This record gives sequence, C-alpha cells and structure tokens, in this order.
Amino acid sequence: MTKINKQISKQFLLLLSVILISCTSTKKVATNSSITFKTIDKNTNGGFQELTQEVYTNHTAFEKAWKLAWSNFSDPTPAPIVDFNNDVVVLVALGMRKNGGYQLKINSVSEEANEIMVDYTETTPNPKCTYSQSIIFPYEFISFSKTSKKVVFKSSSNVGECR
Repeated sequence: MTKINKQISKQFLLLLSVILISCTSTKKVATNSSITFKTIDKNTNGGFQELTQEVYTNHTAFEKAWKLAWSNFSDPTPAPIVDFNNDVVVLVALGMRKNGGYQLKINSVSEEANEIMVDYTETTPNPKCTYSQSIIFPYEFISFSKTSKKVVFKSSSNVGECR
C-alpha cells in the first residue's frame, strides 16, 4: 500500500468512528407508552376550593373525595364502585374559578420509565368572549389500571375560543 492510500484509510476509519460514536450517543429511546383511562365523573360544580391533584387506592379515601365533589348538589350521586385491587382513581380539580370560561380536560395518561404521567389542560377565558358570570369548580375523576409507579401531574394552559 502506498503512503497516500494508508493516510486515506486512516482518515476514513477516523471519520467512520466519529460518525458511529455520534450516532449512538444522540440516539433517544422512547420509553413512554399510553395508558387507557376512563372518565368516572367530570363537572364544574365540585366542592374543591383549591387546586387538587390526588391518587386514590382505596374506597374510603375515594368516597371522601367523591362526597366533597358532590357537596354543592342537593341530590348527590353515590360514589361508583371501583375495584381497587385492579384500578386506581385520579382526581384533578382546578379549585374556584370566577366564570364559566374555565374548563378542565385530562388529555392523556402515559407510562414513563419511573412514573405515570397524567397530562391535563386548563382552558382559560378568552378576553374577547362573554361567559356566564357564575363561580365554578371544575374537576375530573379518572381511573386506570393499578400501578406501583408514582403518579405525577403535568399541567398546561390555553385560551378558550369564542363560541
């Protein structure tokens, strides 16, 4: 092999090594997967005065929260039966809001490497719109399969559209 060919070979190997190393070091592996959840109850007249994000793993704690959710109603609905051997219940409540332009939506539940992420959005009033001037207390209960991972909450906010 000539001296030039050896030099080109070394440069090629060096370049190839740099490319391979950079490809493997920047590769990201997706570790989250979507979890199917079911809305148990969603309303704008709950009894939660402040932001509440809770996970219930037994009927006693869930029933206490359910009673608070329905405390503003003269004829409350009884708490549904949940199999806490297989499921958990999650509550997101926004607390008191000053008009009907606020909304709550649980968007997704996903399993991350070490936790379960509950992603929700609070829609805030659009200043160009008119809304009912009533105090509301938006909340939503959901359930999904029981897990030993910690449940964390991710909130986002957007401005509503006029209807």
